[in-house]
Amino acid sequence: MSDRSRVGNTGRRSAWDNRTSVRRLHGIEYRMLEDSDDIHDFVNTEVRKELDADFESMGEDPRHDALLNSLAKRKWKLEIVGVDEVRMNPLILNSADLKTGRKFVERLRERRLELRKALEAGGAVLWPIVLLREERLLVDGYCRHSTLQEMNIPEAYSYVGRFVDK
Repeated sequence: MSDRSRVGNTGRRSAWDNRTSVRRLHGIEYRMLEDSDDIHDFVNTEVRKELDADFESMGEDPRHDALLNSLAKRKWKLEIVGVDEVRMNPLILNSADLKTGRKFVERLRERRLELRKALEAGGAVLWPIVLLREERLLVDGYCRHSTLQEMNIPEAYSYVGRFVDK
């Protein structure tokens, strides 16, 4: 999953900037939305666009994925979660880009090193990771999550989606 658009981009302004606040947790700076409706909109536009592109690069049709289709049916809120309690999706971890043949975990390792250097230098601001409440399953933020885990950071801000029947 691409973290580049949500990590350390101080030069690029987005439509979300006016609705965000900045907080620190365990020495890590986060830029975040706090309103549940704003989080819902962010997950279902910005995050969803990236997830759709990721699924397509793996040769999957995102329109037929149950997890992706559940995002809009969830109530989202900002929470602090234990980094070690988060589960990574094995389908994502074992995936590869069809065009390049590049394995997800190879690229993740490179990106994690870049992010760790930026965090240790104080030059990165993270967006919260995104997870599903019921399974504690990571939806977006593999680089952020694995970097925090590698750095022994115990908790992270997260947008947590709880399934609601309408």
